[in-house]
Amino acid sequence: MSDPDRPPPLRPTGPVDWFITGTRRVSLFCGFLAAGALAVSVLVVCQLVFMRYVMNASTVWQTEFVIYLMIASTLIGMPYVQSRRGHVNVDLLPLYLGRRTRAALYYLCVGLGLAVCALVVFYSIELVHEAYAYTWRSPSIWRPQLWIPYLALPVGFGLMFLQLLADLLACLTGRDTPFGLPNEIESPLTLRREH
Repeated sequence: MSDPDRPPPLRPTGPVDWFITGTRRVSLFCGFLAAGALAVSVLVVCQLVFMRYVMNASTVWQTEFVIYLMIASTLIGMPYVQSRRGHVNVDLLPLYLGRRTRAALYYLCVGLGLAVCALVVFYSIELVHEAYAYTWRSPSIWRPQLWIPYLALPVGFGLMFLQLLADLLACLTGRDTPFGLPNEIESPLTLRREH
C-alpha cells in the first residue's frame, strides 16, 4: 500500500539524475559489502579463538586477515555512510549561518573532501602498482601479496570521491540542500525551551 501523502519516487530523467541515482546505488552496495566484511571478520575471530584456545593449535593467517578485512570494510563503507550523512560532523556552525554563507561553507567542505579523495586515490594507485610490480609480501608467516589489501585504498576513496561529487551535483541542481538543512532556519539563539 502506498501512502497518499507521500509523493511517488522520482525517476531519473537526465544524465545528472542517472549519475546521482547510480552513485547512491553503488554506495548502498558498498554498505552491504562492508557489513558482510565485518560479519566475516567476526566469524574468523571466532574461528581463531576456537583454534587457539580450544584446539590448542597455532593460528597463522587469521589475525592479519581480520586486520586487512576491517580496514577494507572501513574504506569500502565510506561512500555508504556519506550517502546517509552518517559521518561525524558538527551542525552547530551551519545552523548559525545564513543560507548563502551555509552554502559557501558546504561547497568549500565538499571541495576539500574531493581534493583529499583525489590525492589519496592518486598516491594509493601508485602504492598498489609498486606493491604489484615488486611483488611485495607481508613479513608474516602467511605472506599475502600486499597489493590485494592495498587495493582497498584507491577503491574506497575513489567511490567516496564519486559520492561526494553526486552530493555536490545534487546541491548545485537543487535536488538537495547544503548539509541537508532547510533553506530557512530559525536561529538557534532564538529557539526557546518548551516546558
